[in-house]
Amino acid sequence: MRACLLVALIGIFVAPVVFAEQARPEVWIISGQSNACGRAELPGADPDPKVQMYEKRAWVEAKEPLPLGGTVGPWLACATEVAKEGIPIRLCGFASGGQPIKYWDEEAAGWKALSANIKMCGEGASVFLWYQGESDGVDKTDAKTYEAKLKDLVSRVRTLAKNPKMLLVVVQVARGGEFTIIREAQREFVAADGNAILVPALGRAGDLHLTRDGYFELGREIARALLKTRYQKANDWPGPVLDRAVFGPDAKTVLLHFAEVKKLAGLTAEDLSAVDATGPAKCVKVEAQNTRAALTFDRELKPPAKIQYAGGANPKASLVDEAGNRAPAVLLEITPGSPPDDKETKAPNGSGPAVKPGDVKK
Repeated sequence: MRACLLVALIGIFVAPVVFAEQARPEVWIISGQSNACGRAELPGADPDPKVQMYEKRAWVEAKEPLPLGGTVGPWLACATEVAKEGIPIRLCGFASGGQPIKYWDEEAAGWKALSANIKMCGEGASVFLWYQGESDGVDKTDAKTYEAKLKDLVSRVRTLAKNPKMLLVVVQVARGGEFTIIREAQREFVAADGNAILVPALGRAGDLHLTRDGYFELGREIARALLKTRYQKANDWPGPVLDRAVFGPDAKTVLLHFAEVKKLAGLTAEDLSAVDATGPAKCVKVEAQNTRAALTFDRELKPPAKIQYAGGANPKASLVDEAGNRAPAVLLEITPGSPPDDKETKAPNGSGPAVKPGDVKK
């Protein structure tokens, strides 16, 4: 009798601990091309028993290389960071190197593989992690086509996973040059989608692929973004977001405003440029205030013109906040009008608003 009573009492005290350990895991779906697969050398991020990966039709402790056709990437570093907050994570998905976004069209091989994975283990998933676009930059896919295909893909993922409000994380590709149009299409898509956030890979690439430390740094930033937006944990994210550009008092000057910053630091002329009908213009001087910056160019700009942050082939991307959050690449119309107020504003999706010329009061 005493033995039975002792077992019962132990059960009472142990039960809450077991319940906490068996909290329902969050399922994340991963897809994209080679950077989604991971291309850095082992060793990878340290595993955590609260982070699992779907492999060979079973959930197992996630260890790198993950079964995504690569080596080390950002996902385990991200998931283990979130797991530190007591949130169990399950990873699943499909990725394939060197593929343009049309590979995920409804009848294409990429979608068939991804959808099969979602059917097996992704129902009810809360997060879709998308890291792709380099091949479309090389192929010169236009922005409207890329945005339309991404919108269609995300809709299919949300429908198949039976979660119409699934949070989409778009990793903005790191390189500029021929990738500029794709980066801006990604930013514009996030700005227009009510359940999406943008996390830039800027400043972390060796070439087309990220360095090992770059993948880890990116993973930690994605974790900060998810902890704040998905899991409502107090967190310092995002970094500075360029959201306004107006012509200054003379034709060589442009005034910028950045959201999500109290005082700009690290903004350099090297990372800024402009383009108008006559071609590119070089930024030769930057004067930063708190949330604003005045740029001087090497020649007069003629409307219509655009300002670009991080436009080089492999930009330095010098704007980083104290938490390590990178500013996204932006290609923004320069409009006439009054200078933006020098005050802090918000860009909770990390991309800023999709500012068009007609959006600004003249």
